[in-house]
Amino acid sequence: MELYQELNPSFLRMTNLIAGDREETRDSASETQRREERLLFFPCLLSNDRPDEMTSQVYQFGWCLQCTREHDFFPPRYFHVLSLHLAFKMAQPQEGDKLKRRCAFWKNGLYWFNGHGVGSLVEIVDESQCVLVMMSCEKDYNDKMVFLRRDVIGEVMSVYKESCPSLEVKELVIDPKKLAYPVNTPRERTVYSVKDILSAIDKREEFLVNSDGTNGKKVKEILPDESLSDISNLSLLGGRDIKVFGS
Repeated sequence: MELYQELNPSFLRMTNLIAGDREETRDSASETQRREERLLFFPCLLSNDRPDEMTSQVYQFGWCLQCTREHDFFPPRYFHVLSLHLAFKMAQPQEGDKLKRRCAFWKNGLYWFNGHGVGSLVEIVDESQCVLVMMSCEKDYNDKMVFLRRDVIGEVMSVYKESCPSLEVKELVIDPKKLAYPVNTPRERTVYSVKDILSAIDKREEFLVNSDGTNGKKVKEILPDESLSDISNLSLLGGRDIKVFGS
């Protein structure tokens, strides 16, 4: 397991976190030092627990990426890369220092609130077998939350495919009435398969059907803030083509 994540300085330049252009110098020693520049990130050395104020948050949406094999788990590298991507791409920079982000960061999670009224939490839970995403928004900002969760889910899935594609996983939505935080074991809450939800929407079915054949939850009650008329633009897809779900 890697104890740190090494960053290519060009990553920060691409995200406009540091200046891309520097003054040219004819000093060969300076040029050599610039080429050998290394940026190291050590989130695994953090020992601080979840901030107490996180437990007072009230969330309106919950989604998770759950390992399906008993001995599978998300490696430390996954959270290292994911937290960097989320912090640098979505959390606001602090005034005067773009490398410092306006977010709470602890050993297995991070939280940020953006300027569009949406709060987001991403956490590795269930003994590292699950990536939890929870979101909340201010009144009348539900559309902003839907827009952002598409990006967050997309980032979670993108890093998963790059870092640990051999893991067998399933995507789940947590029942909106079962979002009391903290959620240490999402699979023990009432959850719904994203694949089943997409299948129902694609077939224009209003209800899910339970595995025993009984009537399940109404789809609109699971995704109350989302328009179900255009399945290709559904936030649960995270920007992916619905074909990846075999629908």
